Amino acid sequence: MEIIARSFKMKDGLDDDYTLFENGDILHEYDLHRYPGGYNLKETFQASQASREIKLRLLEAASPENKENAKTLLQIDIEE
Repeated sequence: MEIIARSFKMKDGLDDDYTLFENGDILHEYDLHRYPGGYNLKETFQASQASREIKLRLLEAASPENKENAKTLLQIDIEE
């Protein structure tokens, strides 16, 4: 499955990463806390379920050749 965009971010020293795939799935890889069981968590959801903030992060992270495909998959208009 082809990766359209990847957004890596650290929040308070914890991972908060998103990957957009060509089928519209988004993989969220994150850490909740530094205690056992709080690292390397994963969830997958559809682009339609993503918040505007996540959509904008992924759109910004897309390469120029994948930008239009990302806009279509994310169903986002940057003029909103």
